Amino acid sequence: MNKLAIQIAFALLLLVAHAHRTSAQASGGQNTSGAAPAATGLDTTTQMTENPPLSGLDEPTFEPGYGARSYLAPKAEVSESVNSNATNEFSNTNITTTSRALGSVELQKLWKMHPLAVDYVGGVDWYNGPRSHVYQVHSLAATQRFLWRTGQFALRDSFSYLPEGAFGFGSFGGAGGASGGGGFGGGGLGGGVTGGTGGIFTNGQFGSVGTRPRITNMAIADVTQYLSPRSSMVLSAGYGLTHFLNNPQTSSCASTAGCYFNSQETILQAGYNRQISRQNQVSVVYAFEELHFPTSSAGSLNVNLLQLLFGHRISGKLDFLIGGGPEWVHRSQSEEELVTPTGTFPLGLPCLHPTVLTPCVVVKSSFLAGSARASLRYHWSARTELLLTYLRYISPGSGFFGGANTNVVRFAATHSLARRWNVTADTGYSRSSRLLTATASIATGSANYHYWYVGGGVHRQLGRYFGAFASYQYNAFGFGSNGCTGTSSVCGRSYGRNVGLIGLHWTPHPIRLD
Repeated sequence: MNKLAIQIAFALLLLVAHAHRTSAQASGGQNTSGAAPAATGLDTTTQMTENPPLSGLDEPTFEPGYGARSYLAPKAEVSESVNSNATNEFSNTNITTTSRALGSVELQKLWKMHPLAVDYVGGVDWYNGPRSHVYQVHSLAATQRFLWRTGQFALRDSFSYLPEGAFGFGSFGGAGGASGGGGFGGGGLGGGVTGGTGGIFTNGQFGSVGTRPRITNMAIADVTQYLSPRSSMVLSAGYGLTHFLNNPQTSSCASTAGCYFNSQETILQAGYNRQISRQNQVSVVYAFEELHFPTSSAGSLNVNLLQLLFGHRISGKLDFLIGGGPEWVHRSQSEEELVTPTGTFPLGLPCLHPTVLTPCVVVKSSFLAGSARASLRYHWSARTELLLTYLRYISPGSGFFGGANTNVVRFAATHSLARRWNVTADTGYSRSSRLLTATASIATGSANYHYWYVGGGVHRQLGRYFGAFASYQYNAFGFGSNGCTGTSSVCGRSYGRNVGLIGLHWTPHPIRLD
């Protein structure tokens, strides 16, 4: 790992430890005027929940889901959808149906000094048709916090097992994945850009060709320490992976048909935050990211990132964040070179089939790029909410590429027409350009790809516990035609997919745990 990143993280850790010791001494001396408000979990009157640090992974809490108490909230649903291309293939135009049965449980346990939050969604997708298949669907998000008077230590984990990419909610029927017809996609299923505050701690899957089950996981540990009522520091470390099941077991996924690139990423981040007024906050963030692609012959990437963030927040009403900065990207990859009597010449091609005349050499290079992020959550009224997010970062490549420069934008809105009716709209777009020469065989030399979706839904409450919903979504995926290498068979190819869905859900009252 980059020595500079380790040194910076270690120095910041010492600074946070010193600040914590100093604040504890001040508390013992009866002088508490410079201390931050106490952290008491999900109480929205505290600074930790109303205006958390910009460089952290927490969003301001608009409204507690069921109040500031411990609860267990179950839910179940069944749905049936009609698809024009259920398996996301270039040549598939058959009309088929997909049956889904999903259940979820949300747990909030408010221990005084170590609150716990867990959100799980699971079930099955039954793709009917000539190639009928049943896929499992699992998504789990959990956060365990350990609080003290001026900060917190948090352990977070986000896991998914899905038959296709998460962005666009394809595994959940599309239209924002909101079975209840409201909200902005529960359970963190939006492909890493639902709230926009995750930054580079995102290993979302933006698009799929065919259905290929994949496991993704991101584990994060972060420490937040308030140095004064207006300033704080956040240290974060994360490890993420993406593993595609049923990949051919070979030494090079780039030369084996049907392969996707597995990926591993390690992230370190340090941020200093300053509240410049009651509603405005600024932050300086440094991060180091290392991307590795096992058994793919793709190479590796190291990224050093610096960002300046600005946030404007109105408690219970508005959460706006915008920022960006430079990235210094180091890449290492194997390429072929041509051996001739007069010397050797680089070919700029991935090293897939080396020979005596075209041996492999390790090529290292560096370049500057830019990263950016923006998010807007707006509680327009008691009946209307809006969400707009944008993220530009170095991603693992969604299995197609060995790292990619990815741009993602999403807009969603929900509105209550009456006491029993809700409508939603949801649209998103992503574009990824490869950073390493090698591409997975499923992408066969393409330089970039794009994916977008647009949809909407309506929900009606039928009684105390039951509700019905319907939605429509259109998805489009395509590989770019420029910059292809070799004899690519997919460059410029694209597919579309129409999904219409109806369903019924059961939502009992939450179970109080205290």
